Amino acid sequence: MTRWLNRTRRLCTLAASLAALVLVTACGDASSMDLAEHDPASHVHKADTAATLPAGAEQQALVVLSDAPMVDQTGAERHLKTDVVGSRIVVVDFIFTSCRTICPVTTALLAKAKGNLTDIPSDTVTFVSMSVDSTVDTPERLSAFAAAHGADWTFLTGDKHVMDEALTWLNAYSTNPEDHAAMILIGDASTDKFTRIYGLPDPEFVEARVRELVGTRANDSSHHAH
Repeated sequence: MTRWLNRTRRLCTLAASLAALVLVTACGDASSMDLAEHDPASHVHKADTAATLPAGAEQQALVVLSDAPMVDQTGAERHLKTDVVGSRIVVVDFIFTSCRTICPVTTALLAKAKGNLTDIPSDTVTFVSMSVDSTVDTPERLSAFAAAHGADWTFLTGDKHVMDEALTWLNAYSTNPEDHAAMILIGDASTDKFTRIYGLPDPEFVEARVRELVGTRANDSSHHAH
């Protein structure tokens, strides 16, 4: 309980600081992101029925990765299962570029976590952000969003039916992007063992979980070598 409370307090402090930064940034570049057609005041992330747990809660997750063709923020065709994730340890989150609250904060927090993992090779660990609003989120918008929040990983969008199916398999689909659950997935694609974490991601927790999975791999490899 003490660990959970300490983690919650630390996360609240980070979120408050980043939220203030996001608000200033969003006001400055709303025109470049073509956000005028969205009303930020009406955007409130709501947990769906499967995400009624408190922030920071974890669940084991059955994850199926789509291999249908998508596109990344450069416009290149990508396949989530085979070339974006492969057999790597992966952190997946879900965003839409017109979001002015949770998505930018989540992205900034994950950027902090990724920055603490630079000692781990990119062929071992990867981060992925998937659009929940593919009809709006063009590669250009994803590129601008990633750059604005210091995210140097793969962002994916694509045809609506492709993205809707992929998100459904990850239990992350919502008919309204503004209602999508605030959550991330962390897991090892080589073992298909994933955890779903709700709420804003704590960078220290994400880093620790990734390092735990890397350590488990190393131990398994050592055992197999004998």
